[in-house]
Amino acid sequence: MSASATAPRTRASKRGPKQLLTRITMRDIDPPIWRLVTVPDAFTLHQFHRVLQIVFSRLDYHLFAFELDARRFELQDPEAEYETEDAASTALRHLDLRAGSEFVYIYDFGDDWHHDIRVEKVLPMPSERSPDWSPRLLGGARAAPPEDAGGPLGYANMLTALRDPGHPEHTEYLKWLPRDYDPERFDAWSLDHALALVVAWGAI
Repeated sequence: MSASATAPRTRASKRGPKQLLTRITMRDIDPPIWRLVTVPDAFTLHQFHRVLQIVFSRLDYHLFAFELDARRFELQDPEAEYETEDAASTALRHLDLRAGSEFVYIYDFGDDWHHDIRVEKVLPMPSERSPDWSPRLLGGARAAPPEDAGGPLGYANMLTALRDPGHPEHTEYLKWLPRDYDPERFDAWSLDHALALVVAWGAI
């Protein structure tokens, strides 16, 4: 796998392949919902989006964007004009990221889920001769909100309703949510296994 030849070149683009250890925290949710993920820096932002969809149990049917300082990256239609940059042709290594770098992932422009991303470390690949292109989920906390939960405020209302059998929306939420949904459960093994499978199948 190689980075796009059309992406702008920086000092980072000339180095050997690296892994980024990233901590991703959903904004405006307490207690925090977060994930610790390693991702190859040759991945594009679109590929990183797919990784985040898996580790946050999303279904990938809403628009997304990344923001880094004044730059914004989205998935673009080649026949349309955009004022933003293309997430599918911008590799992480072209953003000159280093330990301490921060940027934002936004998913679903209606619910407006913001995820704060911090690069914790820049790590070498396990082998220089045969780099491991598999992203991995290393840690996290709590289940992610379900799709279309209404953003942080809607999610908070959902949790309030679930805790109170007398709440007018309690029964409605129980019918809408998966039967085994537990907002406090972080299933690291299942999420990492799903991530490994989609990489093996070439879906990222």
